[in-house]
Amino acid sequence: MNLKRLTWSFTTAFLMMAISWLGFLNDIPNPTTAQLLVYGFYALSTWFLLFFNRSESQAFKDFFQIGFRHFILVTLLMALFSYIFIQLHPNLIEDSAKQLRLAIQASNNRTPAEIERDVKLFIEGYPTAMVSRTIFGYLVVGSLVTAISSFLLTLQKK
Repeated sequence: MNLKRLTWSFTTAFLMMAISWLGFLNDIPNPTTAQLLVYGFYALSTWFLLFFNRSESQAFKDFFQIGFRHFILVTLLMALFSYIFIQLHPNLIEDSAKQLRLAIQASNNRTPAEIERDVKLFIEGYPTAMVSRTIFGYLVVGSLVTAISSFLLTLQKK
């Protein structure tokens, strides 16, 4: 991988982490807005990487290869960030478990033992679920943006 592209990917991931962190610190009041900003930045960085690495007679596969390496590295770094973030903030797991417990109790269709079992399973699986969601989300967005951008850039004549 080209050092310039590698630096671009690391910079993208670190800026995405910064946006996520600002969202967590409530500098961005709505968590959905923070997540959309992260995805938007991710999409733009992927497109810019492809746009500024184009040359004459470049095929779709050439663009996609550049974008693929970019979004795989960014996804890996964001998954690592998500795992470390969750481990450093166990209160997120506890708050989510409390909300789950209240929701299950409000449904009035489980015994207290079943509720405790479900909450315990939720707590144990929370980090895995969050990291899996992170990986899936960034892979989907990265592959879509890369494929669409690659297609559009192959249509464009330099």
